[in-house]
Amino acid sequence: MKKMLRLYIGLPLGILLIGLATSSAQDVTITGYISDSICATKGATSGHFDCMEKCVAKGAHVVIVVDDDQRIVPIENPDTVSGHHAHRVALFGYLSNNAFHVVSVRIL
Repeated sequence: MKKMLRLYIGLPLGILLIGLATSSAQDVTITGYISDSICATKGATSGHFDCMEKCVAKGAHVVIVVDDDQRIVPIENPDTVSGHHAHRVALFGYLSNNAFHVVSVRIL
């Protein structure tokens, strides 16, 4: 009886702990301007498109300048925002290795 009780309590508890350990990335939505790592906050305008394209061609990384605090956050998968350079957007995704992994994009 005690073995069955341990199994009924221990197995779900173990599965729960494994699930919590593997889902450490928390989904969030951040809003801001898509910019590049060279211009950063100076590029947080809708008129920055041409300059951004030149900077990205020179090797600059694609970033988002967060509306709330003007923080610069690198984008882990820049292809997802390639059609939205210099736009104000809402990005849904999660932080991964000090960069933001974009799941979806919405233009604001």
